[in-house]
Amino acid sequence: MKKRSPLGTESIAQKLVRFSALAAIAGLLPQLGFSQNLVTDDTVEWYTQSGDYSGTRFSHADEINADNFDELEVAWEWDGSSFGGYSGRATPTYVDGKLFTVSGPRRNVVAIDPKTGETLWSYRLPNTARWEYSMRASYGKGIAYSRIDGRGVVYISTPGFFLVALDAETGAPLEGFGGQVPVEGFPETGVVDMLADLGHPYDPYEGIPLEVGYITASSPPIVVNDTIVVGNSAEQGYLQARVENVPGDILAYDRVTGDFKWKFNVIPRPGEYGHETWENDA
Repeated sequence: MKKRSPLGTESIAQKLVRFSALAAIAGLLPQLGFSQNLVTDDTVEWYTQSGDYSGTRFSHADEINADNFDELEVAWEWDGSSFGGYSGRATPTYVDGKLFTVSGPRRNVVAIDPKTGETLWSYRLPNTARWEYSMRASYGKGIAYSRIDGRGVVYISTPGFFLVALDAETGAPLEGFGGQVPVEGFPETGVVDMLADLGHPYDPYEGIPLEVGYITASSPPIVVNDTIVVGNSAEQGYLQARVENVPGDILAYDRVTGDFKWKFNVIPRPGEYGHETWENDA
């Protein structure tokens, strides 16, 4: 093993912090990696949940390698217990000098200083019944990130199936995005109720009647050019409790305004390509 640097010089672990690549985040350290999204002389960013839109989870960062890996030390640990006693499943994002992740069953959005582990800000939506019965409440995988006129924006999809946009610097709901959700405590801006665009009856607080269907979200959205694309989740595979459900159609929104752009029907509707292959009311 190489001799560790004495105090007063920069150790490998300190370099790791300088590159914002070492963070033990509520037990998520094994999932945290480097990003090949942006590589400059002094920084490497992990811009999406899996590092890039191909989901490679690979980085070109090479300062830490097989020769010095055993010299790494924990620089700090971040305790997310205040957000709920659940194991974390999110892959943190490192971009613009901050770490972003989600934590707890309410899917709190958290910004963290990568050098110190200090929580810079956190945000969560008010309670709703549709969050309370979500099977994916503790399964948040991360955030999406974009820039609007140079301003960083964090996007998440919540267990209650809301799309939220936050100012990356302050954690405040993004002005001019979405609209007022008629539920007590919701902000006047920064939120889109995605149930409104699925085409099924629903209540803003209760959600879709459970006798009609069930839908939630665990994975973060992705931002492609000016469009936010949002998937969804249904009941967990090992806890199926219904014969039929509403289709998990894919939704898209404007990344600046939150305006609805399009819906892709995963089960083709009459007149759409492939509809004739769904026989016998499949």
